[in-house]
Amino acid sequence: MRYKSTNPAMSHTNPSLSNTQRKLRKLRTRPVLFVKDSRPYLKAIKTAYATWARLGSFLLVLLTSLLVVIYYGLVASPRYVSQVIFVVEQANGQEVTLGGLASLGATSLSSKDAYIIMAFIKSRELSERLDTKLQLQKHYALSQWDWFSRLNQNATAEDYLAFYQAHTTVSYDELAGILTLEVQTFSPEYSQKIAQQILTESEVFINQLGVKMVNNQMDFAKLEVSRAHDAFLQQQTALVRFQDTNKLFNPEQQSGALLEVINQLESSLVVLESELKILLTYMHQSAPEVITKQNNIKALKAQLLEEQARLTTGDASSLNKINSAFQEIKLNTELALQLYKNSLAGLEATRVEAYQKLKHLLIIQSAKIAHEASYPRRIYSIFTWFVSLLIMYLVAKLIVAIIKEHAE
Repeated sequence: MRYKSTNPAMSHTNPSLSNTQRKLRKLRTRPVLFVKDSRPYLKAIKTAYATWARLGSFLLVLLTSLLVVIYYGLVASPRYVSQVIFVVEQANGQEVTLGGLASLGATSLSSKDAYIIMAFIKSRELSERLDTKLQLQKHYALSQWDWFSRLNQNATAEDYLAFYQAHTTVSYDELAGILTLEVQTFSPEYSQKIAQQILTESEVFINQLGVKMVNNQMDFAKLEVSRAHDAFLQQQTALVRFQDTNKLFNPEQQSGALLEVINQLESSLVVLESELKILLTYMHQSAPEVITKQNNIKALKAQLLEEQARLTTGDASSLNKINSAFQEIKLNTELALQLYKNSLAGLEATRVEAYQKLKHLLIIQSAKIAHEASYPRRIYSIFTWFVSLLIMYLVAKLIVAIIKEHAE
């Protein structure tokens, strides 16, 4: 079927021109009409009508699927994945295990650390750090990537975070305690760089969680050491001052020596009194030997009373009072010394515990440069789109059929 022109200017033909010359003149003056009057165009129109008549609205599914094939086959920008596998380990390598009913629903320390790192990797804070250090948002929004794959250049912080989270995945195997990180970017070298930076930031973050608590413990331990040391110095100064005041190095030893002297005097007195009794059995009281013994006994008694007075009297200068005060100061000094030793031991224990709380990321598989693109999965995506469009088409046909049936 040919379309006839209704334009008067075209209805008159020059009989002197050949058919080819007329077509060329028509192509120059009326190119659109030339195409419409051509056989290929008319045949294409006829074929389209016939196809529409046979396929109907299903043709929309085929056309959309064709667009999907063109996009994923020719347009979609490739995305490269860098994968890292690692575990979280404490410096001491030990973990508290709960037994019995307490273990039900309990989460191990390593699991908690793993989930904390997973949350951090997906956090806005890390995405901003990566953008500051490696310009990640700018990389996502480069105009050389296709429009559907790249980030909008006017994207908000929330849009950038959602895009980053969609292109960064991290999973955790609870049985093995293994974390797997996958980073998608449009460059294999850039993916490796981002994955390595995420590892570095994660290790710094997991250690900073306990830094404040450890610092507080260390500050408290150091304060206790300083306080105990000051108390010990005060007690030691008081002890030295007491010794200087009483001119005694150790009143306890002095008391012991004095007691020994008193015991010797009492023993000597007993001996002399016994000898005097023996002399009185065969001598008169006025005998020189008896008088000598009596004088010796008097002298020993006087010496004994004097020594006993030095040891125990109601005066504060008596040796027993001095020794009692000395024992109190000595006991306080020994207690202060023991507290000082305990505080030093506590400081060292706190320092060791702080080291044991440090965590490390043990790398099982480091970030490598990808040699081929992992995304988009072209065949999978094309098939998924086709199936989805087919399902939507069938559902729409079913709804239309139901509406028509009820309308009749």
